[in-house]
Amino acid sequence: MKYHGQPGRTGEAGFFLLEILVLTGILMASAGAFALYRQSAVLERENVLRVAAVYLGKQELAELTALAQAGHLAPGQYPWLGDAMPCRDGMTFVVEAEVSRLKDIPGWRAFVSVSWPGETEMQRPGLVQLEREWYDGEEPMEAIAPAKQRTGI
Repeated sequence: MKYHGQPGRTGEAGFFLLEILVLTGILMASAGAFALYRQSAVLERENVLRVAAVYLGKQELAELTALAQAGHLAPGQYPWLGDAMPCRDGMTFVVEAEVSRLKDIPGWRAFVSVSWPGETEMQRPGLVQLEREWYDGEEPMEAIAPAKQRTGI
């Protein structure tokens, strides 16, 4: 007696397991690609916020320089001196400045701190700090470059 196997089978025994393994591999690769995309989106958002914070800090330094040139600057703490609230890209920033006189030379030192809260549990709060010194009678600069730039992210 000849055995022909089960009716309806054409010799494809075991392909179901192979198809499940291939599908599992494809799903794992897709999940890994999604995780990479999500992480890159978080990093891109942090970079956008950091660049906005640097520009806000430079604007605060420019406002302080203008006050010094007008003779209205005094040592102490200064909040945001711009026209509107420091909001960029949907985020509200906290801008604070500490101004002091230089000890040996007639001039000023400004230390500006720009911070922002984290939006989600994946995004940490950020901090950018800029420092600049300038001297009495100094001509205004076209672009104010920070003497030091430190990022807290």
